[in-house]
Amino acid sequence: MVLTSRPVQVANVYWKQAWELAARRYPPPAAAGAASDSKLRAELLFCLLGGHGISFEHNLSAAERLWAVEVLRPGNLDVPRAKIEAELRRPQFEPRRRDGSLRRYRFPQRKAKLLADAQLWVAEFPSLAAALAEMSDERDRRDLLCQCPGLGQKSASWLLRNTGYAEQLAVLDVHVIRAMQDCGRLGDATLPRDYEEIEAAYLGWCAELEFDPSRFDLLIWDFSRKRA
Repeated sequence: MVLTSRPVQVANVYWKQAWELAARRYPPPAAAGAASDSKLRAELLFCLLGGHGISFEHNLSAAERLWAVEVLRPGNLDVPRAKIEAELRRPQFEPRRRDGSLRRYRFPQRKAKLLADAQLWVAEFPSLAAALAEMSDERDRRDLLCQCPGLGQKSASWLLRNTGYAEQLAVLDVHVIRAMQDCGRLGDATLPRDYEEIEAAYLGWCAELEFDPSRFDLLIWDFSRKRA
């Protein structure tokens, strides 16, 4: 791509230098290989609790608490919706407020229904790990996970990457989109409508620069959060 705009040139230099200086801090997300059913379900729980402006720290705190009370854990896929909602309504989650108090979770009723529905979906598989392993194409695996209530292409891609079931799927969010646009790599495409088009452009960018796509979008996300 011919770069003629100085801001575009500056953005490209910035991200190239960021990768050269910091790539070693971002190991492959699933270097240990394909995850077990237990790890898959824990990651699924985390993904389902995200979105709608929920911070990473708040999400993680809720996922740890709900995992502790058996939500989506192997051998126990019928935690009552009312119990899930009660846990989400309880002020017990990080990060603490300025006064030191713990937080409730946002949208407890909606999230409780979502998790209850997800339990029913997961229960259809004797082993979700085996179902994914039977598929050779990463996008087929993503399509399967997108059938789970509340899971979209971004979350499904993130889950598959973090559990060792994908390497060539992009985890696209507003930070990655902005970086691509700043670098002249993307026009007016928007999420979620154009996910696969943006993903192809992102993977092409990584291939051209010889960046690892499973680590570069994580670097962009992390750097962008720190700059905000």
